Amino acid sequence: MEVCSARGSFSSYLYEIRFIILFYVIGDWASTVCALPQGTEYNPVPAMILENYGIYHLLLVKVGFILLLFYAAPLIKASGEKWALTKRIIESVGVFVTANNLMVVWYGNSLIQVIGLV
Repeated sequence: MEVCSARGSFSSYLYEIRFIILFYVIGDWASTVCALPQGTEYNPVPAMILENYGIYHLLLVKVGFILLLFYAAPLIKASGEKWALTKRIIESVGVFVTANNLMVVWYGNSLIQVIGLV
């Protein structure tokens, strides 16, 4: 019976972070795959993972982040509104990096390059 409740808990967690999964994991990873032939990964951590281990290890790191967040979520939820803020920040980062990568694919320049950060 405990296994079923744990699955239900994980299922509800996955539903709760669905936009993080959509943008931070899937969107960023898929758009990175498409953008790499046309540009360079400027974030040093993903760049190191890509250079040393390849694109699929980057996806594994993102899945690992989701699992780590699952275990940290109860602690974050216990401190009030911080869970909602945490989710929104990660979702926003996911939307930004996905849009940034798509700009590289479609226009040959990233948003970060356009605003002069790189």
